[in-house]
Amino acid sequence: MEIRLNLVLLAVLAISWSALSPSHPVAALDPESEATRELAMLEDEFARDRGDVLMARHLASRYLELDRPGLAIAILNAGEPRVLQDPTVTHRLAQAYEATGRLDDALATAELAHSRCGRYLGTTENGAVTPLPRHRCDFRDYAMLEMHRNALRHITRGMTPSLAYDVALRRVSIASAAP
Repeated sequence: MEIRLNLVLLAVLAISWSALSPSHPVAALDPESEATRELAMLEDEFARDRGDVLMARHLASRYLELDRPGLAIAILNAGEPRVLQDPTVTHRLAQAYEATGRLDDALATAELAHSRCGRYLGTTENGAVTPLPRHRCDFRDYAMLEMHRNALRHITRGMTPSLAYDVALRRVSIASAAP
């Protein structure tokens, strides 16, 4: 009798606990939403032309917005190698590595993006270290890449991300305000 009572009590507790536990949706994306259809369209377009730099950049940005950095890494690595030669696409890859906690990979990738952009612009610090890229880069991109690279340097040295970005952003702001 006591065993049965304990089993019934245990079953009631288990059912009550499962009913009170928060449930998570099976899929994070609503298949009926416009955003999901747009994402599917972007994925299809990139699958047709894995060498489309603009599409790779846009799709990776979309994955990062959806907090899916692993998908951004996968899609960028699945593209043609020339896609990752674009400094802004390489920057998206660095952001995705950072979001997954792969800080050393993020820093190395951010360094590469910064060097490629600097090489395109002909900055003195990037001399002939990297080959002349085929993709365009402007000074606004260069400043953004420098800020991200510097923030990652601070983070890998133990600074909190919010402070690292604050310090890096101040440095870029001061440099861009200089005559």
